[in-house]
Amino acid sequence: RGLNGEAYISFLSPLEDPQTQERHGVLVGRVDLLLNPLLSEILSGLQKTMRRGVGFVIDAEGRIVSHPNPDRLFHPSGADVSQPPLVLLPNERGWVRGGFDSLTNARQLVCQVAVEGYPWSVVIQLPYEVVLETALHIATPLLVLLLLVTGVTVVVLLAITRQLTRPLNLLAGAAGRIAAGNLEHPIHVRGEDEVARLGEALEKMRLSLRDRLHDLSLLLRVSQAVSASLDLSQGIPPILKGVLEATSGQVARIVLLSTTGEPQKAVSQGENVENIGMLDRYLTRRVHEDQGPVQIEDLVRALDLSPSAPPLDRLRAAIAFPVRSQNRTVGILWVGYNRPHQFPSTEVDLLNTIVGQTAVLIEKARLFQMAEGGRRRLSAILSSTRDAVLVTDRHDRLLLLNPAAEHILGLSSRETVGKHLQEIPLHEQLIHVLTAPIEPGESLVAEVPLPNGRVYYANASVILDTGGGMSGRVVALRDITSFKELDKMKSEFVATVSHDLRAPLTFIRGYVSMLPMVGPLTEKQQEYVEKILNGIEQISRLVEDLLNLGRIEAGVGLEKKPCHLGALVVEAVDRMRAQAAAKGLTLRLEASEPAPVILGDATLLRQAIANLVDNAIKYTPSGGLVTVGLRTTEEEVLISVKDTGIGIAPEDQVRLFEKFYRIRRKETGEIQGTGLGLAIVKSIVERHGGRVWVESALNQGSTFTIALPLRSSEE
Repeated sequence: RGLNGEAYISFLSPLEDPQTQERHGVLVGRVDLLLNPLLSEILSGLQKTMRRGVGFVIDAEGRIVSHPNPDRLFHPSGADVSQPPLVLLPNERGWVRGGFDSLTNARQLVCQVAVEGYPWSVVIQLPYEVVLETALHIATPLLVLLLLVTGVTVVVLLAITRQLTRPLNLLAGAAGRIAAGNLEHPIHVRGEDEVARLGEALEKMRLSLRDRLHDLSLLLRVSQAVSASLDLSQGIPPILKGVLEATSGQVARIVLLSTTGEPQKAVSQGENVENIGMLDRYLTRRVHEDQGPVQIEDLVRALDLSPSAPPLDRLRAAIAFPVRSQNRTVGILWVGYNRPHQFPSTEVDLLNTIVGQTAVLIEKARLFQMAEGGRRRLSAILSSTRDAVLVTDRHDRLLLLNPAAEHILGLSSRETVGKHLQEIPLHEQLIHVLTAPIEPGESLVAEVPLPNGRVYYANASVILDTGGGMSGRVVALRDITSFKELDKMKSEFVATVSHDLRAPLTFIRGYVSMLPMVGPLTEKQQEYVEKILNGIEQISRLVEDLLNLGRIEAGVGLEKKPCHLGALVVEAVDRMRAQAAAKGLTLRLEASEPAPVILGDATLLRQAIANLVDNAIKYTPSGGLVTVGLRTTEEEVLISVKDTGIGIAPEDQVRLFEKFYRIRRKETGEIQGTGLGLAIVKSIVERHGGRVWVESALNQGSTFTIALPLRSSEE
């Protein structure tokens, strides 16, 4: 600086000897910075480069050498070089840093660039407001441009999106209508893109669904018509109408065939065609030959007839299906068309399904006719028979009452059918027959006396359903009053004769036994005497059995008292042990539990058990086994006699308990008996309210079982 404070710049240049290169002085030059035109011009150019801010020049040490404010000359520039630069120029020629004004402490942006070829730098200080204003000035048009571009883009995108979503919305609406079952609105989507192809696929699906639903609706109507009808004349017309509705045919016919395969009856719908019977026969023959559907796309060519032929003046194509039932073709269904026709698979499948419904209808009609015929025959039989017949269901409700039952029981079918047996005034014994448990395949028989004095033989059998379960029962009542009276007369006659035979038999036995007293008998005479005594013994046993049977049936001498059944069985078995041992048999008693005490006649019950054991011993070969068992159920006590004998044929088991009935077989020829033993057993058991039965098979032994109630009717 000068004496008055003026700023100067000193320039020093060494003075050297050109030859020796030795420095021998310095040339000093001073320049007033304010008066230097070059610096003034440079300084003026640096000011307000961006309408605001300060520009100046600094030396290598950072001191200001040129500044519009002379007071700042030779002062430090004030740049905070400790802050990291915001921008670095290439080759480290300069930088841009943020900082604060040393005078005003305002934020500013400092830009420093080195002067090329000299260690000075140019510095420009800009307030942040200038930078922000500049940025805003630059950003505003860009923002406007961006908004315009964005607006245009949005409009274009909306247009494109609308163009894209419009067919999608159409497809969504169409899908909603299809889901709701509305298949009548077509789907129109223009274009060649994927959306258009999707629309075409949806339209094809709509048409296919509509056709399938139409076919299903048609099949449902046909099925309902078939289900609701048991008559061919009522069920076939709806089927043929459905066939015409499902096809473009002019005539549809169902031809029923005879057992020989010839057309027997035809039902037609549609246009009338003359001489159509010829076509029925032709199609029937073709169906038999092909064993399946017959498709004739050109009927004239197939028949080799001219177009003016009378039978085919309207028909040009036909399709025929066999209607099969019970593995036999019972008819054909065919459709005629008035022009040549190709048969798509959907149409053939639909017609084939309708043919199946036709077969169902024909089979139902056949079964109904069979059932109706059987019902009428059964009704005629039930109406004409003199036996009363009653049928009940599994819940003991009366289902059927034939006229004979109405007359005998004094009932009316209109008033009693459908009612429970307890609601109908029936005899107690008859109700027992109608409700007592019966095993499948077995029957229950009983004598039912009615208040009118008549006695009926009741036979009840189980009615089985298709699953083998019980669905009801049928009971037949036959009037046996005259047989009972005849049997009574016979019993009285036999009793009288038997009683009258006792005295002569006693005399004969006495005199025969006295013959040896008269004198010695020869061996032959002794043989004759023994045969006479054996005959007298057989007749005596027969007379005794007849008298016992008569007393039992008449109830004479029947005394019911508490008796221990186990003791009776033991006594009866012990009485027969000697007879079994003599024949070489094993007689075994099996009682699994304590025997109960029942109310009955001990003598008669012992006799019944002994008769069964005696019977088993007679018909069991030597070395066999006879087992007597005793067991108790909830309501009955069961006594069984089982043997390993010759067995009984089924036809003999039916009459086994009849009086004087004996099995006629070569194995039984030498076995003596009166044929009354089992009849006596049955009478004794029935007098005690029980039942007796046999289970047997030829050569497999027999088992006789007595069932006695634990509580008698008197209790």
